[in-house]
Amino acid sequence: MTTMSVKRPTVQLSGAALMAVLSVILQCLPPIFLTPWYMRIDLVAVPWIICWFLFGFKPAFLSLLLSIPLVGLLGPFAGGWVGAIMKSVASMWMILIPEIARYASKGNYTLPRYTLSVLVAVMVRALACVLFNLYFAIPIFFGMSPSDVIAFFSNPRFQSFVGLSLGLIGLTAYVVEVSFWNIVQGIIDAYASFLIYLAIVKRLRLRQITS
Repeated sequence: MTTMSVKRPTVQLSGAALMAVLSVILQCLPPIFLTPWYMRIDLVAVPWIICWFLFGFKPAFLSLLLSIPLVGLLGPFAGGWVGAIMKSVASMWMILIPEIARYASKGNYTLPRYTLSVLVAVMVRALACVLFNLYFAIPIFFGMSPSDVIAFFSNPRFQSFVGLSLGLIGLTAYVVEVSFWNIVQGIIDAYASFLIYLAIVKRLRLRQITS
């Protein structure tokens, strides 16, 4: 498995800007799924990761920075500045950890290594989001204390089918709900972007052959 990582600065900047625009457009679309505690399952981070595949870490991070203010403001259930911060906190691991793995591989970044880096990334993402949602996002968004948040997840109204099917309450319900949906979102981000990247590479190679 190889990533393109185009080096020309003007191309990188243009790519980062284009992917930022695509991210904002995706934010304006209805989410794939919305949890009872208002986490969106969507494709907003997919352009940032495609940007990483095509242009490298710095353009991908720039694309995130360019789009995240609008991601927090536009579209259904955007979440304002709290939502923008949480989307950044959740999504950055899906770029940062694969980048570390790619750098450590010294040119031998295989698909199994990407899969392993994604596994690590979603675990770190889940842990970060458990902490940030407990002490930052949900308390601010709903005006609660962390202890209120735990009690909040004991109410079946605020659990998805995951917590309800397992009969979870309290802290266990909170950790499982937040972890599960962030892992799902991370896997969608990692592999939707990877498949689109492969399609782009295939199209470019076909164009080179026929031109």
